[in-house]
Amino acid sequence: MTEENRPINGNDGNVLSNEGNESMESFLEKYEVGAIHRGKTVEGTVVESNEDGWLVDVGFKCEGFLPRNEWSHRSLVEAKEVPSVGDTVRVQVVSLKQGEEAQLIVSRWRTEFDERWDAMESSLTGDDVLEVRGLRKVKGGLIVDCCGIEGFIPVSHLAEEGRGINPSRLVDDTFSAKVIERDRRKRRIVLSRRALLENELMEEKRSFFEKTETGQTLEGTVTSITSFGVFVNLGPVEGLVHNTELAWGRNVKPKEIVNKGDRVMVKIIGIDPENTRVSLSIKQTQPDPWDSVAGRYTEGEVLTGKVTNLADFGAFVELEPGIEGLVHIGDISWQRIRHPREVLKKGQKVEVQVLSVDVENKRISLGYKQLHDPWKDIEEKYQVNGVYPVKIVRLTDFGAFVELEDGIEGLIHVSQISRKRVEKPRDVVSEGQEVQARIIEIKPNERRIRLSMSVLEEPEPRKEREPEKRRRKNEPRNDPSQFMDGETNVTIGDIIKESLQGE
Repeated sequence: MTEENRPINGNDGNVLSNEGNESMESFLEKYEVGAIHRGKTVEGTVVESNEDGWLVDVGFKCEGFLPRNEWSHRSLVEAKEVPSVGDTVRVQVVSLKQGEEAQLIVSRWRTEFDERWDAMESSLTGDDVLEVRGLRKVKGGLIVDCCGIEGFIPVSHLAEEGRGINPSRLVDDTFSAKVIERDRRKRRIVLSRRALLENELMEEKRSFFEKTETGQTLEGTVTSITSFGVFVNLGPVEGLVHNTELAWGRNVKPKEIVNKGDRVMVKIIGIDPENTRVSLSIKQTQPDPWDSVAGRYTEGEVLTGKVTNLADFGAFVELEPGIEGLVHIGDISWQRIRHPREVLKKGQKVEVQVLSVDVENKRISLGYKQLHDPWKDIEEKYQVNGVYPVKIVRLTDFGAFVELEDGIEGLIHVSQISRKRVEKPRDVVSEGQEVQARIIEIKPNERRIRLSMSVLEEPEPRKEREPEKRRRKNEPRNDPSQFMDGETNVTIGDIIKESLQGE
């Protein structure tokens, strides 16, 4: 018997042939290959760690190698960073090489991703709604945790349409979101919070308008401040407090009354369910200052206020927040003015006198010129027979009105303009002309001053012409008319006596 054909004795005395031995090795290899194959998920123990990764014993004839880049993936939300020796891990076979240089490459994140994705899809409701948790703000939106996988919510889908929200406010918050796009191959999940909020908000708005009435007082939060008013959040709706409803004062600036985030009490003054609009008032939740005006303001009282507005008919003066009075244009100046802006300006602080108070109609009449009367002590400033420079301001058929100073006017009658006969004042003087005139009368109570220009003129010499003298000499002396027209020293008795003798 040759060496090659000699039987081999086993430890138990049985004889194994070479052919049988080769069959057993082949069988074991086939068994191991059937147990470990690419794509299979197995559980193993970390036995060694190095810079490149970890060796994991998965029951194969060689340890599997878990590279560091196969431990996790950017799409996964990880609680543990890296494993330690002795830790049990679940991995997926990604590469398998048989033979004397057997090699096994495994991946952890692929197994984790598949399991988490399956769990995510199992958690979806019929409306594709998930509970998610905000992770971090990114450009264009918010990253959220969806069953251990990172999802993305665009900033336009974080809040209801028309409302902005800072994504940072939702970090670490848990809330519901609807899946609007998912792609397992691309490992992509896109969600929307807006869709759910709009449905909830619609129902809340309907309930709000059913229960809310004009005149109710509610508490809200100031959400934004604009040039025309303040928006206040009442829960499901936002209402507008117009500038005129912020305070009882006039021309108030919103930023001087409230700040963003303030809690304020508001009164509902208008509701429009169809357009979901609510008009609010802050000032109407506070006492009306006009309710106590009667006891605080009396006629003749002198007050200080601020000019808030100028109109053609007068100037409005604020005496206190919410209380304004009107200075009629006729009570602004003793002179004739065309518009209040000739004397006053908006924002100016002035002293005024209370002329009348009408609480029922919420009106206070004020006077400005009454405290600036140029006629006061007029006789101390101007004397009768005094000569003063004056300016002609108006011409009429009966004379010329002249100005001595602001608010002081006098009249030069047509008969006092010149010693010569004057038909029309404009034939001698013109508006704007400055002349000298003498005061001939002052009546302070009537606010009248009469002046004369003619008394300042030199009288013409009384020189008769020769023809006139001859005519007078030849006229009969018994003509009564001559005694009426001529200059003589005779009496009425002389005239009567001479008439009787002639008969």
